[in-house]
Amino acid sequence: MPSSRPNVIPTVINLIRQFKPKSILDVGVGFGKWGHLFREYTDINEAEKEPGRYQRKNWRVRIDGIEGYAAYLTPMHRYLYNRIYIGNACALINRLPRYDLVFLGDVIEHLDKAAGKPFLRDAVNRANKAVIVSTPKYETGQSNLCGNELERHRSLWSAKDFARFDGATVKTIDRATLLAVIVKAGTPPPVCEPPRPLKPSDARRLRECKEGLIKLIPRSAPFILVDEEQLRSDLPHARAIPFLERNGEYWGPPADDATAIRELERLRRAGARFIAFAWPAFWWLDHYSRFGAHLSKKARCVLKDDKLAVFALQD
Repeated sequence: MPSSRPNVIPTVINLIRQFKPKSILDVGVGFGKWGHLFREYTDINEAEKEPGRYQRKNWRVRIDGIEGYAAYLTPMHRYLYNRIYIGNACALINRLPRYDLVFLGDVIEHLDKAAGKPFLRDAVNRANKAVIVSTPKYETGQSNLCGNELERHRSLWSAKDFARFDGATVKTIDRATLLAVIVKAGTPPPVCEPPRPLKPSDARRLRECKEGLIKLIPRSAPFILVDEEQLRSDLPHARAIPFLERNGEYWGPPADDATAIRELERLRRAGARFIAFAWPAFWWLDHYSRFGAHLSKKARCVLKDDKLAVFALQD
């Protein structure tokens, strides 16, 4: 079928939110489900802050696709995708531009391994940040469907086939599907799990954190936010800086106190006026004890309660 298993959707969308790709290649678009989801959780999701991004003319993420069976394509596909290349993915992949993310959703099992292994290598080479692959864990015996011989399953892949790539993580989803995430060097390792639902009490505390930051910090003021990416996307502040930060993206916790202090001072010199810790990241102040002592000496605490700790970096 021109579709794929739905059980990987929560994990894949969580990966999209972590990678924040500016470009995606969807190999084997089929019905276009992933085109819908990728567009929704990139441009459309950002329309909450920038309403204009709901309009196609204002989309900023390039989402292209490859499809070997042109009969699947409809006007819906042409609206969602920037461009769809029709033909053999193995032949096309090296002719296309680079993408932050290459997605192979229930695709690689349609190739025999003699073709699939070099194709996977080529996909990894075309990706700036990561390749995501989903594939059945067990033989399904799928034959030609929808009048399309490309629908036939020709190979069965195991975790070992993906683990040979540096930066690979392989998960089993619902005991029947493999999800492989191959992360390129220089990209922070993601959490390869569905987002965990918040307890009502935690959701309330995050909401109160948001309200506290809106009240305390001007929306135009640059400030550092240590929140393990729990809160930043919901804030109206245009210049909330993740910590650690690289090119505007969250880069995970620091390796040590020296790294934390160095990055704090770099951002202070760049104009950051505050550093705020939301309660999920309070452990930083104990774990990075020298960093905490540096803050106490060099910054002024303007708020500390059970939800927020905020320090002024510049008067």
